Amino acid sequence: MINKFFERLAANLAKNGNIQEKYIALYAKAMEVLLAIGINIITALLIGYFLGMWWYCIILLATFVPLRSYAGGYHARGYISCYFESCALLGSALIWIKYFILERNMVSAIWQLFLLSIVIIFLFAPLADENKPISEKETIVFKRRTRIVLMIECILVGILSFFSVDYKYAIMMSVIISAFALVLHQCRHFYMSHRAQADD
Repeated sequence: MINKFFERLAANLAKNGNIQEKYIALYAKAMEVLLAIGINIITALLIGYFLGMWWYCIILLATFVPLRSYAGGYHARGYISCYFESCALLGSALIWIKYFILERNMVSAIWQLFLLSIVIIFLFAPLADENKPISEKETIVFKRRTRIVLMIECILVGILSFFSVDYKYAIMMSVIISAFALVLHQCRHFYMSHRAQADD
């Protein structure tokens, strides 16, 4: 339904001479993607605001997006599922930081997961998903960029740790979630392969 709306909107733009007719589908898809991204960002910021974790939320998003975009891993099957899964994951991450790390001082747990996540990302990223395939050339480029982003984020964590700044937990969580997406991708791939063999 939303896709049809944007197709009509793009068709009107073409009719008025604002875009070329051959780009109608491309513009419709671009508008749909921008709307989805906008809704996700606004919702994420609202989650951070209502949890009283505004800056943690912004830092988590700012460090998660570049790492996730290059590392790859599990992707939801559609916009709706992606939206709800992203909201649940972000909310869970912020709740964990607020109530378990900051209030209950479960610092060792996040450090252990953070270090494990670094190893997982370093060894396995990038992983292409069916919804987000990447070429062989892109794999080489993405691997290098993933490691660069990961190294920068590890340095930031080190600096913030030196100055005892708790915002480091948001960066650590972004690395943990990125690694989780890789693990989830591998689990799904293993399950689908096992299921295909069973069907044969």
